[in-house]
Amino acid sequence: YNVSRDFDAAVDAFQRAIEVRPDDYELRNKLGATLANSNRSDEALPSYRVALKLKPKYARGWLNMAISHSNLQNYQEAARCYLQTLSLNPEAKHVWSYLRIALTCSEQWDLLPLAASQDL
Repeated sequence: YNVSRDFDAAVDAFQRAIEVRPDDYELRNKLGATLANSNRSDEALPSYRVALKLKPKYARGWLNMAISHSNLQNYQEAARCYLQTLSLNPEAKHVWSYLRIALTCSEQWDLLPLAASQDL
């Protein structure tokens, strides 16, 4: 459903799957991503929170939560989630650019040089 951009059908499918496997953090994350991809980032956040409660060290979940916070212009919270992503997956070099954008949008100028040097 996601490939065909039928997000409502994808959301329904993930919700049905979660009824069967409520402790599946990946399903929760995929539900959140589907909601975010359909411009419903505010609705995605609870799914990410549950996914991260089930698996706190799930870097992809932290990244998706950060992106949703950025979409909602919650830049300080996005920056916190990007930092968590980087702490769990230091190899995710692309996240540094997302972090710099969040820091710029939240006017945290003092942290920009550290993010630019990838030294936070």
